[in-house]
Amino acid sequence: MNALIVATNKQISSALASAAKRAGAENIALAFDAVSAKRMASERAFGLTIVYADNFSGSGELARGFASRGGGVILIEAGLYSDDIARRLEDDGIIVLGKPLSHVALFQAIKMVHATNRRIARLVEEKRDLLKKLDDMRLINRAKLVLMQNMGFTEEQAHKHIEKRAMDMRRTRAEVAMDILKTYEV
Repeated sequence: MNALIVATNKQISSALASAAKRAGAENIALAFDAVSAKRMASERAFGLTIVYADNFSGSGELARGFASRGGGVILIEAGLYSDDIARRLEDDGIIVLGKPLSHVALFQAIKMVHATNRRIARLVEEKRDLLKKLDDMRLINRAKLVLMQNMGFTEEQAHKHIEKRAMDMRRTRAEVAMDILKTYEV
């Protein structure tokens, strides 16, 4: 998982990068201001972004911008304000941690982001597969309709015809349906 650490202090950046690496992050990029962080985020995707809100305002909006690009975002804020900020950012999927920060809390948050990214990737793949199946079903249904109109088949006969041709030709039903549509539709 690529990671971006945004902090104005180089020691803090280094400590956060080290913690991210221990938690499984790879290819860690460091940004010391919001402008360079935004530029880096526009050039490549990050599975994890950690924003250490120290000496720059608008950290919530910066975190929200990173979250909109995908990947997980951890915002580390002053303990006084972290609960209020967390409430405002939770709908964006941003994890807000308060200062002082424990190593355990940071490690767990990074692991949570990593697990969430993997789950989202699986769901995206599943969605893609379901959309493909839906498109295939639509194609097959159109081919069945064409067979019913042009060959006088019932829906069941058209279905069996497509399945038999697919098995005989060792092709998918969607490929057979495409052939039928090319044959009968203009």
